[in-house]
Parts: sequence; C-alpha cells; structure tokens
Amino acid sequence: MSRVIFLLLCSLSAVAAVFECSSHETTAFVRIPRARLDGTPVVISTAGHDLTCAQYCRNNIEPTTGAQRVCASFNFDGRETCYFFDDAATPAGTSQLTANPSANNFYYEKTCIPNVSAHEACTYRSFSFERARNTQLEGFVKKSVTVKNREHCLSACLKEKEFVCKSVNFHYENSLCELSVEDKRSKPTHVRMSEGIDYYDNNCLSRQNRCGPSGGNLVFVKTTNFEIRYYDHTQSVEAQESYCLQKCLDSLNTFCRSVEFNPKEKNCIVSDEDTFSRADQQGQVVGKDYYEPICVAADLSSSTCRQQAAFERFIGSSIEGEVVASAQGVTISDCISLCFQNLNCKSINYDRTASSCFIYAVGRQDANIKANPSMDYYEFNCESQFGGMALCTNEGIRFIVNTKEPYTGAIYAAERFSTCSQVVENAKQISITFPPPTVTSDCGTVIRDGKMEALVVVSLDGVLPHQVTTEWDRFYRVSCDVSMDKMVKEGSVVVTTIYEASSQNTTVLDVATPPPVTAELQILNQLEEPLHKASIGDPLLLVITSEQAGPHNMMVTECTATRVGGFGDTVPFTLIENGCPRYPALVGPVEQDFDKNRLKSDLRAFRLDGSYDVQIVCSIMFCAGPNGCPVSNCLDSGTNELFMSHGRKKRSADVEAGETEEKLSAIIRVFAKGEENEEEMEMGNNTMMTSLTDSTDLLCISEPFFVSSVVSLSVLCFALSAIIAIWGCHSLHSTPAKQVAA
Repeated sequence: MSRVIFLLLCSLSAVAAVFECSSHETTAFVRIPRARLDGTPVVISTAGHDLTCAQYCRNNIEPTTGAQRVCASFNFDGRETCYFFDDAATPAGTSQLTANPSANNFYYEKTCIPNVSAHEACTYRSFSFERARNTQLEGFVKKSVTVKNREHCLSACLKEKEFVCKSVNFHYENSLCELSVEDKRSKPTHVRMSEGIDYYDNNCLSRQNRCGPSGGNLVFVKTTNFEIRYYDHTQSVEAQESYCLQKCLDSLNTFCRSVEFNPKEKNCIVSDEDTFSRADQQGQVVGKDYYEPICVAADLSSSTCRQQAAFERFIGSSIEGEVVASAQGVTISDCISLCFQNLNCKSINYDRTASSCFIYAVGRQDANIKANPSMDYYEFNCESQFGGMALCTNEGIRFIVNTKEPYTGAIYAAERFSTCSQVVENAKQISITFPPPTVTSDCGTVIRDGKMEALVVVSLDGVLPHQVTTEWDRFYRVSCDVSMDKMVKEGSVVVTTIYEASSQNTTVLDVATPPPVTAELQILNQLEEPLHKASIGDPLLLVITSEQAGPHNMMVTECTATRVGGFGDTVPFTLIENGCPRYPALVGPVEQDFDKNRLKSDLRAFRLDGSYDVQIVCSIMFCAGPNGCPVSNCLDSGTNELFMSHGRKKRSADVEAGETEEKLSAIIRVFAKGEENEEEMEMGNNTMMTSLTDSTDLLCISEPFFVSSVVSLSVLCFALSAIIAIWGCHSLHSTPAKQVAA
C-alpha cells in the first residue's frame, strides 16, 4: 500500500513539474478551436470568460474553493463554462482530444515559453497562439531556424525584430521552425494539410503591427442584422457605433477580429472570432450589426473611415453594372485596398468561391442589386477627400468639413483650443473661421511672404476633451494669399501641407504638439472634501484628476505608501501593483468616475509605524483613444474572485507612442483613536514653550547640580531671611532709646 501511495505522489509531482514553468519561462496558453479534451475534469466552473479561466489555470487556483490545484489545460464552451484538467493532450500530456466535437468547443493548453516576458507573451489575453494540427501555410516563410522544441519556436516568433511574425509552422520530426509574414486569414488559399507539422497563429499582435510590416490601416466592414452565434466575449455599453469600433481597436485583453453592436440597447461585444473561424455559426438577427476590421494597404484621408464602417456588406448579393477594375486570386482585404486606390470606386462585388474582385463606379442607388449565392456586395461608405473645404474670405480663412454621415468632433487651431475652436455633435458639416493676426491672436494665424497661414486640427478620435491630440487626429496647414485685394473676395484656400498626428519625419508636427499632460492626486473624505488628517480606518477616497485627460485616458500602474519622518528604518508599502490593488480590503479597485471626470479608489486610512504622516506616491499612465486605457483583471487573494481595475501592468520597456507617465503624491496624517486630541494639547504646550523661548535664553544643567543649586539657594534665602529678621528686631529696640534722649 505504501508503495502505491509513493508512486501516486511521484506521479503527481511529475505532472506538476511538467506544467510549472521555470524562472526564465513565461506561462502561456495555446488554443485549439473546435477541440475538446477527453476525460473527467477535476473542476467545472462557470467563470464567465475564457480570460478568467486562463488566469485561474495559470495560477493553479481552483475557482470554486480558492485552493491550490495543478492545472494543465481546460475546455471552454464559448459562453461561460470552463472544464479544468490536471493533464493535457499528447504530446504535452497523456490524454486525447475528442474526435469531431461541436463548433462551441475550445481547448486551452498550458505551455512554458522561454526567454520572453509576460508582456511579450501577451498573458493579458487568454491565449498566445492558436494551433491548427497537421497544417502549414506555404509560400510566405520569411525565416527558418532549427530549434530545441515547439516552445522555442513560439518564442522565436514573439521575439522577432526584423519583421512582424504573424504565424509559424513547426515540424516535429526535425524541429524546424518557419516564421511567416502572413497568416491563414490573409492567405487562406495557401493553407495545406501536412502530417507532422502544426500551424500556429500569433495571437499577440497589436493594433500597431497586426497589418504587417508594410503598415496599412484597419477599416471596418459592416453587416446589418447579423451575428456570430453561440460565442460571447468582452461586452460593454457604448453610447454610439464609433465608440464600439474604437473599443475593438483599443482592446488589450482580446485580439479583436469582430464587433457586434446593438444600436438600441447600446451593447457592444468585442470578439476574437469572425466569419472566417465561425463560418457555420453565423446568420441573420434583428437589431444587431456586425463589424469586422480589415487591413488595407491605403492611406485613409477621410474622417468617416475613422468613425464608422468603411464598407457595408450584403451577403449573397451582387451589383449590376460596368466593371472599372478587377483582380483574380485575391482576398477581400486586397479587394478593399484596390477600391481605396481607385478614385472611381463606389462598390465591390467579391466572389468568395473564386477569390475574384470586381470594382464598380456606381452604388445601389444607381444600379440594380440581385441575389447571387457565391457573391458578396460591398458598398463604399467613406468620403475619401477633404478637398475644397476651405475658403479665403475678408474675415480670414474659413475651414469647412462635410461628411456623409453625422460627425461628432471638433476643429480648432493648434495649441489654441481654448480660444479658437468649434465643436459639433452628430452634424454633417462643421466650419470655423481663422481671423488674421492683425485682428486677433486667438487662432495663432501668422503672415509670411504675403500669405496668411493657420495650422488646423480636425479631431476625429472621439476623445474627450477634444484637445487631447491622438494619432487619429488630422492636421492641416492652410494658407491664403493676402498680398492682393486684401482678401475682399472669396477664393480657394491653398492647402500646403496635409498630415496626420501619427505621421513620421514631419517637422511641422512640433507646432501642434500638445502640452504635457498633468494630473493631481488628492485624498478626500466621504463628503469629498480635501483633508490632510484622518483616523485609522476612516473611509477615504483616492482621487486622480486632470484638466487635459478624462478618466478613460488615465490608468494607475502602481501606488506605494511611505512613512514621512519618524525613527528607524522605513520600507515602502505597495498599495497597487501591476494595476491591481494588493490588499482590496484596504484599497479598492481603481474606478472611472465619468460624472466628475476622474479616477477614484476607495481607501481605508492606515498608518506606517513610526510616524503619523503617510505619503502615497502613484504612477499614472496617460494613453490615447476614446477607450485608450484598458482595464486590468485582478485576483482577490482573500476571496479568489476576479475583479476589474483601471490600472495596467507596468512594462519594463519604454512607454509606447501616444502614452506618457507621471508620478503623483499626497501626504496625510493618520491618528489612532484619541491621538488627535493629545496632539492638539501637545501643540498647545509647544506653543507656550515657543513663546517662552522667544524671550528667554534657556540653560541646560545636570540634575545633581540643579538639586544642589536649589538647596544652596534655599539656605541662602533662609540666611537672608534671618538677617532681615535680626535687623528688624534691632531697629525696634534702638528707636525708643533715641526718642527718650530727645
């Protein structure tokens, strides 16, 4: 019996060793869609999200009890339920995957990726790579290396610096690792079945590099009354369509491949699934619109392409008319790029079966639409040019923006928003006049070489306040000839320079560089009044405000408390680490308070032994975009429950473009019960002593000398008193004698 127990313990130790990563490795997950591990799970949990399940499994925590339990893998049903296992599928483990499971099955396997950081392995997402078994992508291998094992191949992809590694092929027989600049979505016709080779999609790509080394932009394709079925992911409530689309672009925890938005209920769902992966799990639904982001190799010069879907898709339909351009063997991304590059393009027919693209100069208002099962019809929704939007008038430069769809945003003079701006909401036209500098300097116009110039910013990002300049905003340098007729007649303005905030190597960008973003840290009482002293345990508010950034543009990376003054060594006390409260009972999660335009966190007054005074220092990150600062999913070590906090894991690398960081601090004096009254009495005594020291010099003497001095003075006083008494008696006796003699 003891031998059996010993073997069982050895077996458990071996399992733990396999699925526990060493110090130079990062724990990550590889996902296989439409797969399920056979066997009996050790735990079943309705955690509600695959990211939550991944965090429990990564930390070997049992969701139901919070107990430590080895987790090697889990199945996810696509909605809310996870099935945790202490074993994995072969070759990593000993279990097997079920043959031909339903579409709503996803298998997540824990793996240890060497020589990468948690940020590089995107552990803030539920998985780092998606695996396709016995599959490879041919024709786009950029680099081939022989590695030790599969994990080193995945590491090579994540750490590649020369190009964007979008996918890898791993050959198990010779450990050959092939890094590719394309993936199965961008080149679906080049995917092949190959025994002994597995294909891996890189799920750690960001908004900045997901379109590959050639750059490009993301645009959205909209399908009305459409959805992906039986798969829910990150949900939120957004006021309008553009905010929901921006949520997709800025999503950190999810590699956004599609968005669903309900215009009536304002429900926004960001998902890592799309019509490519869920071809048999999609269909019509009333009241919900579906969007997919697509990379296009084109420069977007239209605001509406930023704020709404660039194309609307009609499945199983085609337009009739004359084809102005066509291409064969292309993806829909290639086809849309061709449309952007053709100034006459108003619509597209795309043949899904033949991968053919047909471009038309008419839309559905000017031509017939017919049913065609193999075709999808795409209508172009963008205004592609801003030309002819400015006029020279006798009042100055009048700048006008016309949009096809209602626009929410602002036009303002660079660095002059407070004195020269125009803001609109859901309008199709916005205009502003920039007076010459001889009239006013409010708009920063200048006159050079007979031309009046203005630097104009068109705010397109939806960020409030609008004067927070982001990469989505557009800048225009416009000029009018003022050397003739003193601008008494209207004429076309000369747009000398057009560029975006994200443009590189543009010297005029310095003119429109916004001032540094600053913020303030305050500690408030329950009445939201600033205070500088409290009692231990008092409920307080830790508040962060900024005049230049809203709560969605700020996040807390870390906060520490240190003792001010006192005696002995002092050790910093971490309140918030990696964006999450260390002690949620003491410091609550960071919340966005949109009503008062701030971040806030509940705080219980505490004190560090050795001093009444506590200094709290917080590092604040500022980021761009309407929802530029993602939330952190944090684990309460006491209850083992996950909660959200508007902090973010602090990176060891430099701050990314569009982000700045600042340290804020506040000091509070904290008393125990009754200490405040004692301090006031002590302060009163100190005040009295201070008044004495202002008029009298004090002499410090030893205690024996003080006692002897007092005794000596007492004896001396007694002797003097005796002499005075004797002198008095003598005087009384001598006075009558003198009177008799007289």
